[in-house]
Amino acid sequence: MLWKPLHLVPANTKFDFMGKRKLALGLSTLVNVLSLVGLAVFGLNFGIDFQGGIAIQVRAKEGVIHLDSLRATTGALGLGEVSLQSFGDDRTALIRVQRQEGNNACVAHADAVMKHRAGEGWSVKPGAEGAGDVVFTAPGQLDSAGWRDAVSRVGLTVLERELPRANTNVAKIDMTPDQRAEWCQQVAIKVIDDAIGSKYDIRSTESVGPKIGAELMHSGIIAVLATMGAIVVYMWFRFEWQFGVGALIAMLHDVISTIGVFVLFRLDFSLTALAAVLTIAGYSINDTVVVFDRVRENLRRYKKMNLVELLNFSINETLSRTLMTSVTVFVAVAALVVFGGPVLYSFSIAMLWGVIVGTYSSIWIACAGLVFMKLRPEQLRHEEEGAKAKA
Repeated sequence: MLWKPLHLVPANTKFDFMGKRKLALGLSTLVNVLSLVGLAVFGLNFGIDFQGGIAIQVRAKEGVIHLDSLRATTGALGLGEVSLQSFGDDRTALIRVQRQEGNNACVAHADAVMKHRAGEGWSVKPGAEGAGDVVFTAPGQLDSAGWRDAVSRVGLTVLERELPRANTNVAKIDMTPDQRAEWCQQVAIKVIDDAIGSKYDIRSTESVGPKIGAELMHSGIIAVLATMGAIVVYMWFRFEWQFGVGALIAMLHDVISTIGVFVLFRLDFSLTALAAVLTIAGYSINDTVVVFDRVRENLRRYKKMNLVELLNFSINETLSRTLMTSVTVFVAVAALVVFGGPVLYSFSIAMLWGVIVGTYSSIWIACAGLVFMKLRPEQLRHEEEGAKAKA
């Protein structure tokens, strides 16, 4: 018994892709314009990498890390966005917490930490409205050394002159907005330590400020632009200039529409998401090169064939390969969406969209660009004259 190979696409297809090029370009233009408008109006939902935040490395005291349980515990602490991922081995995890604001919510967290670590007789309250001071109240009178030890329990390091000189049960600590914001990062670490300290040891902590996040965003934008520029230069040298411009338009289309997906669904835009955008740009150009290679080959082989017919012929010839590659990647990425968990969710959704839009753009956007840029001007002239004669 002979097994016949399974063909995803029948052989010798004759789909008129270029016949729908104006409709496709119109829809794509609309999607990209809406994506850019959404980006301008709503912006991206930047993750911890770009906003700044806290990175805490923890290790299980016994057994392995249970990420789902740990995620549920830390997510319920009221610290804002929290993300977790395995780190190194199955006993270690990295907890990322969004940067804390120096507001009264932070002081409330400090109050809970102080009560947990020093006893119910303690309290931590914000000072006067609009001021940056914080008022600590002890159950009994303390000297300056006692106060230094007390405030350190909530991650606050102060100078000798900032502490009460006489024995008292109330201490008011004055802080600038920046000092209070940095203190609040330490409070968040204490909150997490109190919540998970019975099962996990904190191995290291690192606070990433908004300045570093802005630098990462700047570097990310440069990386995207440099990647796209290098790809365009490569296409320019490998093909005629029309191919390079067509590939650039298709790649921009894919990148902008992917950013639109992040804006529409408010997906977390982190360094992982940026990696997805770069991957989509590479995937898009790979698909486009396959089609363009066949177009260039057929341009030499069928010198008198009408350009639109030649493009349709070339796309149909590569259709099976294009769809097989896309379906394979789509299935793999779909598995990441289902089983990858929250850490990879934004990356997976972006890649899923990128596979679809990258395949679409290599057919309708990149090739349609060759028609509008008049790759074969004499052929288009004859086509237009023939159309006028028929009319």
